[in-house]
Amino acid sequence: MAQKLARDYQDKKLHITFEDGEVADVMVLVVSECDQHENCRGIVYDVISSSRPERYKSGSAFWTELKQITAFEVIGD
Repeated sequence: MAQKLARDYQDKKLHITFEDGEVADVMVLVVSECDQHENCRGIVYDVISSSRPERYKSGSAFWTELKQITAFEVIGD
């Protein structure tokens, strides 16, 4: 990942590519940048759209570790 997904991206809409090939547009709710270990670095997000919609339950927020994100870009405002 060329850019670092940091707290500056909270409350932003992102187009994300995950390491398993899924592509999703999300609203980032929280970015965790803990220093304890890599597994606690991640984002909490709402899914706007996904190439794998069956993975998501409507109305729920989701967590992924930063290491699972291979690329991202800001979309919209």
